[in-house]
Amino acid sequence: MGFKSISVEDAAQSIKNGALIIDVREPNEFDQAHLERAFLVPLSTITAEKIQKLNPQNKTILIHCRSGKRSKVAADILLSQDYSGEILELDEGIIAWIDANQPFLSDL
Repeated sequence: MGFKSISVEDAAQSIKNGALIIDVREPNEFDQAHLERAFLVPLSTITAEKIQKLNPQNKTILIHCRSGKRSKVAADILLSQDYSGEILELDEGIIAWIDANQPFLSDL
Protein backbone atom coordinates (compact mmCIF):
# COMPACT_ATOMS: atom_id res chain seq x y z
CA MET A 1 0.00 0.00 0.00
CA GLY A 2 2.74 2.52 0.87
CA PHE A 3 2.49 5.98 2.33
CA LYS A 4 1.95 9.36 0.71
CA SER A 5 4.20 12.39 1.27
CA ILE A 6 2.07 15.52 1.29
CA SER A 7 2.44 19.30 1.38
CA VAL A 8 1.67 21.57 4.31
CA GLU A 9 -1.61 22.61 2.64
CA ASP A 10 -2.69 19.00 2.15
CA ALA A 11 -1.62 18.16 5.72
CA ALA A 12 -3.73 20.99 7.10
CA GLN A 13 -6.71 19.69 5.13
CA SER A 14 -6.14 16.11 6.31
CA ILE A 15 -6.14 17.36 9.92
CA LYS A 16 -9.42 19.21 9.30
CA ASN A 17 -10.75 15.93 7.90
CA GLY A 18 -9.87 14.13 11.15
CA ALA A 19 -6.43 12.62 10.57
CA LEU A 20 -4.60 11.51 13.72
CA ILE A 21 -1.32 13.43 14.10
CA ILE A 22 1.77 11.42 15.07
CA ASP A 23 4.91 13.41 15.94
CA VAL A 24 8.01 11.18 15.78
CA ARG A 25 10.51 13.70 17.17
CA GLU A 26 12.02 13.61 20.65
CA PRO A 27 10.30 15.07 23.76
CA ASN A 28 12.54 18.18 23.89
CA GLU A 29 11.68 18.96 20.25
CA PHE A 30 7.98 18.40 20.93
CA ASP A 31 8.11 20.83 23.86
CA GLN A 32 9.60 23.54 21.63
CA ALA A 33 6.83 23.35 19.01
CA HIS A 34 4.11 20.85 18.17
CA LEU A 35 0.82 20.60 16.36
CA GLU A 36 -2.36 20.77 18.42
CA ARG A 37 -3.74 17.30 19.28
CA ALA A 38 -0.50 15.60 18.16
CA PHE A 39 0.59 12.38 19.84
CA LEU A 40 4.30 12.16 20.63
CA VAL A 41 5.68 8.77 19.55
CA PRO A 42 9.46 9.14 19.14
CA LEU A 43 10.89 7.29 16.15
CA SER A 44 12.90 5.00 18.45
CA THR A 45 9.64 3.75 20.02
CA ILE A 46 7.22 3.56 17.08
CA THR A 47 5.46 0.29 16.34
CA ALA A 48 2.33 -0.60 14.41
CA GLU A 49 0.86 -1.98 17.64
CA LYS A 50 1.40 1.34 19.46
CA ILE A 51 -0.25 3.31 16.65
CA GLN A 52 -3.19 0.90 16.53
CA LYS A 53 -3.73 1.45 20.29
CA LEU A 54 -3.70 5.24 19.76
CA ASN A 55 -5.98 4.87 16.76
CA PRO A 56 -8.65 2.23 17.45
CA GLN A 57 -10.97 3.80 14.85
CA ASN A 58 -8.27 3.28 12.19
CA LYS A 59 -8.34 6.93 11.10
CA THR A 60 -5.87 8.20 8.53
CA ILE A 61 -2.62 9.06 10.31
CA LEU A 62 -0.39 12.03 9.54
CA ILE A 63 3.21 11.45 10.60
CA HIS A 64 5.61 14.36 10.95
CA CYS A 65 9.05 15.21 12.31
CA ARG A 66 11.35 18.23 12.05
CA SER A 67 12.29 18.10 8.35
CA GLY A 68 10.69 14.98 6.86
CA LYS A 69 13.45 12.41 7.26
CA ARG A 70 12.33 10.61 10.44
CA SER A 71 8.68 10.65 9.41
CA LYS A 72 9.51 8.72 6.24
CA VAL A 73 11.49 6.18 8.29
CA ALA A 74 8.56 5.88 10.73
CA ALA A 75 6.12 5.28 7.86
CA ASP A 76 8.41 2.56 6.48
CA ILE A 77 8.59 0.93 9.92
CA LEU A 78 4.81 0.85 10.19
CA LEU A 79 4.48 -0.62 6.71
CA SER A 80 7.11 -3.28 7.49
CA GLN A 81 4.99 -4.26 10.51
CA ASP A 82 1.87 -4.61 8.35
CA TYR A 83 0.11 -1.47 9.56
CA SER A 84 -3.09 -1.46 7.51
CA GLY A 85 -4.36 2.11 7.87
CA GLU A 86 -3.77 5.04 5.54
CA ILE A 87 -0.44 6.77 6.23
CA LEU A 88 0.27 10.36 5.23
CA GLU A 89 3.64 11.99 5.85
CA LEU A 90 4.34 15.73 6.08
CA ASP A 91 7.04 15.97 3.44
CA GLU A 92 9.18 18.77 4.90
CA GLY A 93 8.18 18.44 8.53
CA ILE A 94 7.26 21.00 11.14
CA ILE A 95 9.86 23.40 9.71
CA ALA A 96 7.73 23.80 6.57
CA TRP A 97 4.56 23.91 8.69
CA ILE A 98 5.87 26.86 10.74
CA ASP A 99 7.32 28.56 7.64
CA ALA A 100 3.82 28.43 6.12
CA ASN A 101 2.46 30.27 9.18
CA GLN A 102 0.35 27.29 10.28
CA PRO A 103 -0.66 27.16 13.97
CA PHE A 104 1.45 25.32 16.53
CA LEU A 105 1.84 25.08 20.30
CA SER A 106 4.91 25.48 22.50
CA ASP A 107 5.44 24.25 26.06
CA LEU A 108 8.37 26.61 26.65
